[in-house]
Amino acid sequence: MGGGICIIGSGFSAAALLLHLDDKGFDCRHVTIIGRGELGTGQAFGCVHDDFRLNVRAELMRVWPDRPLEFTHWAKTRLTDDPDAASDAGDFYRRRDFAVYMAEQLNHRPGTQSASRIESEAVALTADDRRWQVTLDDGRTVSADQVVLATGNPSPDWPFRGPVIDAPTLVRVPWRGDWVDRVGGDERVVVIGSGLTAMDTIHVLHRRNHRGNITLVAPDGLLPPVQTDWHSADALAWPEPMRASDFLGFMRRHIGDGDWQDAEWQRRFESLRVYICEAWQRLAPLDQARLMRRVGWLWSLARFRAGPQAHGSAQTLLASGQLTIRRDMVSGIATTGADGPHHVQLAGGGPIEADFVVNCSGAGRDPLVSGLVEQGLVAAHAGFRGRPALTPDLALCQPDGMPYRTLHALGPVTAHEAGDVVGAPGTATQAHELATRLAAGTPEEF
Repeated sequence: MGGGICIIGSGFSAAALLLHLDDKGFDCRHVTIIGRGELGTGQAFGCVHDDFRLNVRAELMRVWPDRPLEFTHWAKTRLTDDPDAASDAGDFYRRRDFAVYMAEQLNHRPGTQSASRIESEAVALTADDRRWQVTLDDGRTVSADQVVLATGNPSPDWPFRGPVIDAPTLVRVPWRGDWVDRVGGDERVVVIGSGLTAMDTIHVLHRRNHRGNITLVAPDGLLPPVQTDWHSADALAWPEPMRASDFLGFMRRHIGDGDWQDAEWQRRFESLRVYICEAWQRLAPLDQARLMRRVGWLWSLARFRAGPQAHGSAQTLLASGQLTIRRDMVSGIATTGADGPHHVQLAGGGPIEADFVVNCSGAGRDPLVSGLVEQGLVAAHAGFRGRPALTPDLALCQPDGMPYRTLHALGPVTAHEAGDVVGAPGTATQAHELATRLAAGTPEEF
């Protein structure tokens, strides 16, 4: 079965592409979407807990580039039962409410309802007689003229080698928030990682009046800064050509030495981001890799700032001493008995004894995408081992470097090549541009 366009993935990236295809007049009866769960939710918005919130204010959540305030207007009308959303930096709504918004966007466009849905996972992709064959985890295959990889962020994995037992008190995938009620009020909790998921975890525990000690383990020992009420980030033109040192130096000169918690620091940072994707793509692949190795972790902290609600909870728990931060790396987890306690091994010391462990490390691997590189169907990126090479128009490259005309990607899977596209606005812009090309017609070349 199959034909037309096959979108692999069912999260925000897939839904945004479907919406933009319909908006361009494409007949969505020729679209097949492969992936489990409610379309448009994915890892980012498929939350069940009210305290998992967006980390950006409402007006920055965009699906339609030409209608940037649509979600803001929708939220003001529909989300009147969420007084905790308001802050001095703007309105930070619940993640699950953005999923409701996406569902309404799809339901209000009858054309999108004609797309076929297959509630399975794609596990392999092969080329056969100038068409693509998608193998599903139930053994079926789907044939397609065009394939778009919209797989989103890979499912989390533990950030170390070695076995970990399957236990209710060891949370490998924390994003849904369905584990919260399993945490005892006095239990000792270890949080692995210090990014936004860790901040969500801390916020949830604080909101539940958790009494036990919380230890956060991260190599850098830093928490993300808080979102500020920055405005008017004028686009900044990047110089060219550049090497990695030029790229970093330009950022440093523009931002200056101010406090990254201040609105002016964030305004300067946001002005860099307007054209940062184009600047990133002009870098040589090895320069991209050098930058990521040197400052990738710091960029992530500055880029993915915490919402005021989560940041406030973390500061309260730090001030009381209930939350402590260990600057280290987790190298393994050993468990005594079926339900713990757990001994969290540290690379530089330890272990830490815990009753509950939450993996917020960000570690993960997309087996479908990495498999395309490993089997030699797609060229590897010259600077990032195991990641695919892409063109600026999101086409994956053949082993000889020539682009496929019928195999594309969008969203987080393209970030190493495309730049700062992990958030909803960047992915939506990619979806708009890719839908324009796909709707223009099926290319003759494979």
